[in-house]
Amino acid sequence: MLIKREHAEALLKLLAFEEETKSKGMDILEADEDLYAELEMQALVRQSAPLKRELTYLGKEFALILKELIEKENLPPPEEWPEGFRFLGTEIIAMLEAAGLCGQVGPLAIEALKERRLAAEMKDPETGKEYIGLTEAGKRIFKIYQALEPELEISSTLAQEIRKLPAGPARTALLTTDTHTKHLLEGMRLLAYSIPSSDIYTFTALGQAVKKTLTLGGFGEGDVLTSDLLWALADVADGREVPEATVAILQSLGYIDQDQELLPAGYWGLEVLRLWKREIIPDAWTIAIEEEEVEILQAIEHLWKKAENNPEETPTFGNLRAEMIDRKIKQYKEILARYGRKLEEMPEKYQQIAGEFVLAKDLARWYDNNFNLRLSLYSLESFNLIRTGEDQKGREVFELTEFGKQVLADQETHLREISSTAVKAITMTRRSFSAPNISWVEEAQEAGLLGTGEPTQSGYFYAELAESISRVPHLTRYEAEILATIPSRGISIEELFELVGEGKRRRFKWALEKLEARHLINVLPDGNIMETEAGELLDRAVSGVPQNFGHPINPLIYRVLKALAEVGTLFVKEQKIRILPRNIKEALRRSSLPQEVFDETLKAARHAGYVGKNTITEAGYLILQAVEKMNPHEEIKVFYQGV
Repeated sequence: MLIKREHAEALLKLLAFEEETKSKGMDILEADEDLYAELEMQALVRQSAPLKRELTYLGKEFALILKELIEKENLPPPEEWPEGFRFLGTEIIAMLEAAGLCGQVGPLAIEALKERRLAAEMKDPETGKEYIGLTEAGKRIFKIYQALEPELEISSTLAQEIRKLPAGPARTALLTTDTHTKHLLEGMRLLAYSIPSSDIYTFTALGQAVKKTLTLGGFGEGDVLTSDLLWALADVADGREVPEATVAILQSLGYIDQDQELLPAGYWGLEVLRLWKREIIPDAWTIAIEEEEVEILQAIEHLWKKAENNPEETPTFGNLRAEMIDRKIKQYKEILARYGRKLEEMPEKYQQIAGEFVLAKDLARWYDNNFNLRLSLYSLESFNLIRTGEDQKGREVFELTEFGKQVLADQETHLREISSTAVKAITMTRRSFSAPNISWVEEAQEAGLLGTGEPTQSGYFYAELAESISRVPHLTRYEAEILATIPSRGISIEELFELVGEGKRRRFKWALEKLEARHLINVLPDGNIMETEAGELLDRAVSGVPQNFGHPINPLIYRVLKALAEVGTLFVKEQKIRILPRNIKEALRRSSLPQEVFDETLKAARHAGYVGKNTITEAGYLILQAVEKMNPHEEIKVFYQGV
């Protein structure tokens, strides 16, 4: 949805004409056709006759809100707006959505929404706390946006422009096309701009599917991709009768072959139709991997290779710890040599640990004080990169999954951390009006996930990985504390840091990265944070866990709970699962854990309150429910991989 000065003036002019004459359909100048075409694409205006336009029902409702803001809320009339001022655009819509989800306006959106009279200072009637919330006008405008059904009409000229433009996320300087084309693309919801100042653009999910379709087909004259053509394409795919003339057009555009079978462009055309009909992906899935965790993946792979000659070298916890100590000692010796032992010149993440390394007499103790191997193993398993199993002697060992092997292949030439924020800069473009803000894009570029105008091969890989892995729960005590601190209304990043940050920015940042990557929180582009449904369930589940638990929930506890649930009986009313004692042995088999690990984990699950004498408790049942919400429930297409 795009409303600039000229759009607002046109809408108010149509409204005034209708109110004064009690009739619809105002004559327009031929010179204004482009302007009204932009409003038509947004379904705010329709053509009643050549050079005659009238407001749609929702267009009139929006014009009335705009008129009311000018008359009652002191919003300057459009003729007084600065040149190029965007009263509404995808960045403002994203601000309205985020504020509606969180119940408050995020720090990056306050100025923009207050300026437009769409947000104001408010007070919570229960707590008395003051906050910035959406006005009724702000809420109504977002509802209008949701109800509108924009047109989809791509001419051969517009198609050629779409093919040339980088898909993004990218700086708007790369959007080298005329203003009218930009307006059409945004009005049809093919393009989105970033919060707060539209310095980044990206093709949306629908836009990416359109671009993919036009990359593979749609070469012709006149209109090459329209709603009528898409519905005809769907009829062909479903085996319905389609007029010969329409079939000929679809064939000439490269959507179907001579046997009326779908060509690659046709398959993508059906994806355009699905997305155009509003079946959009509402969540941005992501993943977070620290540099230390990549090194652990490398160590696991190395130990399995060594085990080919010596079975005693399998990656048990003890062997893996010894391998990591050797690697870390070598790494920090190299760091000290590189920087001449000048700690202040090192990257911040190395300074403290390198200083302790210099002073350490017992290097094994130095490793244990600075690195938590068990924590990293839990984190890797929570993202389906490794799996705890057992070797032929029944010992606990760690195995790389196929996803873990793929991560190692990507990291082979450039070992680095992959943040949730960097991956989300790509995956959030799957939505209908969202673009990553500039700091997210910079983080993605630093990690090598974004090039100048589009994701790199590595970027597509991590985006696909985030949308393919099966997440399982893991929380450190600190992450659980953060989760418990987020209120139902949501909270800004800075407010949350003041409550739980303890002055350690990196630790706080990576806690948020992990929570978001496990789909327990959403860090929104306006600076707000909110719990997801999965986060709310897990927050409730771990609230009663004793404080001496370093990991209120971890992947092994989940595996035991899942195995017990599979052999138990659910009592829905009690929110409990009863397990017959004789079925414990079957649960052990299903968990695929070594006997000793299963027994220890079951004991821990009982101590945490997830398992009773012969039941999975309500808290344990909540964990099982949370996992259902932690992963996508539909196939997600990666739009440009392999073009």
